[in-house]
Amino acid sequence: MNSKKSGYIQDVDRLIEETRVEQVLSHYNLPLPQNGTGEYRMQCVFNDSCADSQYGNLTVRLDDPANRIYCHTCEVRGNLLTLLYGLEHRRPPAGGRLRGAEFKDAVAKLREISGELFESDATSVRSSAANTTPVPPPKEPGNIPLVRHEKEAARQLANLYEELVTDVSEMSPEAAQYVRKRDWLTPELMEKWGVGWIPGNGRSLFRKSYLVYTHRDERNQVLSYSGRDLTFEEKWNKWLRDGRPEGKKPNKHRYVSGYRKGQELYGAQAIRLEEEYVRESLERRGVVVVEGMNEVLRLETLGVAAVGIGSNKATDTQVQKLVRFAKHAGNNRILLLPDCDEEGEAGFKDLLWKLAEHGIAIRLGCSSKMNEGRFAGRQPEDFDAEDIEVIDGWD
Repeated sequence: MNSKKSGYIQDVDRLIEETRVEQVLSHYNLPLPQNGTGEYRMQCVFNDSCADSQYGNLTVRLDDPANRIYCHTCEVRGNLLTLLYGLEHRRPPAGGRLRGAEFKDAVAKLREISGELFESDATSVRSSAANTTPVPPPKEPGNIPLVRHEKEAARQLANLYEELVTDVSEMSPEAAQYVRKRDWLTPELMEKWGVGWIPGNGRSLFRKSYLVYTHRDERNQVLSYSGRDLTFEEKWNKWLRDGRPEGKKPNKHRYVSGYRKGQELYGAQAIRLEEEYVRESLERRGVVVVEGMNEVLRLETLGVAAVGIGSNKATDTQVQKLVRFAKHAGNNRILLLPDCDEEGEAGFKDLLWKLAEHGIAIRLGCSSKMNEGRFAGRQPEDFDAEDIEVIDGWD
């Protein structure tokens, strides 16, 4: 029977087998199983009334490759996909088993949790599953979409991006000046990515001296927001003049408290695969990696699909995701475009080494010494079409 399964179903079976229950529980901030136990008990996620029964616990078998689950009260049973559906919708699948859209939705959630971001049922931009090398899952809990946050105040922020101002004529002078210096940062691009200035009001997470960015997960759900300090350059120069005092180094970006930015990649929404330029860029360059949000946005205007690590140093979780993305969507290739200064290059040297250890074909697209110093002191957000031609020409 297995030989007659489609490649898609075989790939889903593989994903179910390789995804540990602990990954799913961590994603939903649920307690982890005790070491040495063969099964895990939890409150039923399909029917709230099961909690009133002495048999109301849901059993998850940890030693079964399919991670079989069974509720002793409502008698819902299934595999890891069924558990995910219950955690997402708090009800059992229609008809007792997952089919059609319900099945695809559960598979998409499983891919998100496992880190296989660039998998897409609607595209063929992926290499064979046989080339996939499983990477250990992150140990710390993941970020939860704001719409499912335990706090009501946080849930109400899920659509804050709708209030962001993208018209420079309506921004503060500092924000307008920042955007005008980047003529590629158009209102259309900002609206698409959830970027803009927000007036001071009760729902504002940032003061007027910040440009706000929306951070989304692989399923395009809003996880959090961050603000780019529009007075950073002034603070940075003062920090340098003061002799770089410890503990006073200014931060370019401010993130919402509790958001684990080291677990995410900016621009990692799977929906991007529906865009032709993304598919073409992946085919030509593999997965392009940069530091920040502006780099991702600027490169989009140049036809380059990139993801940002939010720093000059990648976390182990980000490395794991990049490895998976490269294997599934980038033909096992990654192109690194660091900020071409001392800090940027130092961080990406470490990233290059970590990625190479996973057998990924790595290419350095720019540095302060390449091409007779063309990129020295520059960042990808400053690049133009001619720079991209030069970078592509190195391949």
